[in-house]
Amino acid sequence: MPLPRYTYTSLNGPDEIRVLKISPNQGRIEVSVLHVAVTTFPFRALSYVWGDPEHAHQATVLDHLGFAAGWIPLTKNLGNALCDLRGAEGLQEQYFWIDQICINQQDNREKNQQVAMMSEIYTQAKQVITYLGPAGTALEEKRGTELLNRITKNIPKATWRQMHEAGSIERIRDWILEDIIQMELLPSDLNLTVENMPKEDNISKRYIEQGWDWLIHVAYSEWTQRLWIVQEQVLNKEITTLRGHRLIEWDAIATVPILFAIRYLPQQYRDLSRKRPDTMALRLDDAERTIYGIWWDRHARSEHEAEYTWSSLCHNLQWYQPVLCRDARDRVYAILAISEDAVALGLRPDYSDLNSAEILSKELSSRVLATGYNLEFLSFSLSWRQPNSTLPSWCLDLSRPVGVNAPGNIPVEVYTPHPVSFCIHPVRFSGDGTILVAKGRILDCVSTANNGQTWDWNPHDEPLQLEYLHELINLLSHEFSLGDVSSILRTITARAPWSEREQEKDASGADGLPGSNDYHDTMAFYFWAYLRHLMRPHMYTIPPMAKTLFGRCERILENIKILAPDNMYPLLQFDDATSKEESGAVTKILEYELVHGRCFGRTDGGRFYNAIHTVQEGDKVIALQGADQLYVVRLAGTAYKLIGDVYVYGLMQGEAYKDVDPMTVDHDIELA
Repeated sequence: MPLPRYTYTSLNGPDEIRVLKISPNQGRIEVSVLHVAVTTFPFRALSYVWGDPEHAHQATVLDHLGFAAGWIPLTKNLGNALCDLRGAEGLQEQYFWIDQICINQQDNREKNQQVAMMSEIYTQAKQVITYLGPAGTALEEKRGTELLNRITKNIPKATWRQMHEAGSIERIRDWILEDIIQMELLPSDLNLTVENMPKEDNISKRYIEQGWDWLIHVAYSEWTQRLWIVQEQVLNKEITTLRGHRLIEWDAIATVPILFAIRYLPQQYRDLSRKRPDTMALRLDDAERTIYGIWWDRHARSEHEAEYTWSSLCHNLQWYQPVLCRDARDRVYAILAISEDAVALGLRPDYSDLNSAEILSKELSSRVLATGYNLEFLSFSLSWRQPNSTLPSWCLDLSRPVGVNAPGNIPVEVYTPHPVSFCIHPVRFSGDGTILVAKGRILDCVSTANNGQTWDWNPHDEPLQLEYLHELINLLSHEFSLGDVSSILRTITARAPWSEREQEKDASGADGLPGSNDYHDTMAFYFWAYLRHLMRPHMYTIPPMAKTLFGRCERILENIKILAPDNMYPLLQFDDATSKEESGAVTKILEYELVHGRCFGRTDGGRFYNAIHTVQEGDKVIALQGADQLYVVRLAGTAYKLIGDVYVYGLMQGEAYKDVDPMTVDHDIELA
């Protein structure tokens, strides 16, 4: 008689969970299941990726007498994890909580209740074990772990503290360039510098023989790509990783993507990882940003436990937006446990058919906007918006397809286009909840609208590169000034740190003021270097139709040298290596340029703008109370439709409200 599928016994009480013990039987996967109280019974929690949804394995469930009571389907990855847990030193005879087995996956009511308990489950566990997959060959494992140990020992704790203090990968890079963070040199045999750069074949050989292939595969494997993994990594103080039967310190593995992201580890090896047959679904820089966020949270909680508070749901949605999940509703449910406003928002997991992703999107958006003290949520929701979305323009669309390469966004908490940084009066809704009513006013209108970059913009696509170059120089009139050059550069690099520092310099009277020659000369040199960078790949294969374009570029370069003669322009041709100064300027701009998915032009007021999506002539630029962005809107009936965020040079620091009382000039603006 064939063994039946296991029948779950219902859980009793709000704090009851199931845990399992793995049998030592090597012939098949066997587990015994026990009902326990989450707060009193010692257990470990497994953090893993389900992987392919096809159930390639089975676990036989034993009753209290040790007889087979039924079977439970397992994904291949969980089957591998159970086999490795069974043989891992120090983990025999232990109890584990593993969602795929310990939650009845066929009971939505239980699933909703247990998912709501995730925070408590992962917090109460003695330890969280992150599964990194089965081991490779003995030689691969030896090479990889030895390389990992060498890298880990090379970076002192003080350096890691500085990298935590920086708060972002971008700032770490800046601090390294400014010598605020001084990195220990990588051992010479591991480094790839201009002086010791081997041939490409030798790079590939070292990639395997030194263990880089193993290191990158393990550190960037699927555990870095799935949203549910995030809360599982941060909720418990005690965490480790499991690779095959070997336990590896979590920090050692998790910091590898960070070290690649800050360009401490050789980028050639990072690039080689793209050629693997199991190439990541997530972009490498997105995985690196995700891991940095998890690592940062873990250490912030460890060092400042009494004062530490979770980020808001909106912030978590924004930070982890590239990470993958199969069910669009998990965009919310997978991070509720680490969102400080989850209770106030009143959101609980609901996987019923009546709660579609679209319904949850509307509910989430209206609750966040109604309870929030500012309108930061609008900028985030617009960054996810799809051209064919049927949701109101102020709504976050949780159903964004996986792998969409979204346009860049203006950073939050940098600009103050409206002097009122919070909502004095809560936003309200009309029209059966589809119209958002906020306070603000129209500041300007779009006068010229260029085509902009497409959503799938590719920096290696020559026609698009030339289109962007054409769009850029068209912003300059034939008789441009240094002020025009500075304004355009600031508009291109709307994410640059000088956007923040300029105000401080203006107030202090220090050199480098927006109106000073020092400032304009510096910006002119940066623009000159950037324009040469854009021209360089095409200089010796200029398409016939682009010759006029490049002739204009050459004249702009010469005019900049005339307008700002005090700059040290290197006497180099395009086929020469760039000077240190020119290379540094280009590096800075490429770090902060905001061009992907953006378009550029002028407003009716003659100001330069950098807008999300393709705007149209006549679109309005509005400022809203409680928003640190300006927005482009388009009239749709009696209300306006949000098109996207916009950087308008000369309006980002509240200039439109100078000597004006916002309570007098602001009015209701209806957004549909």
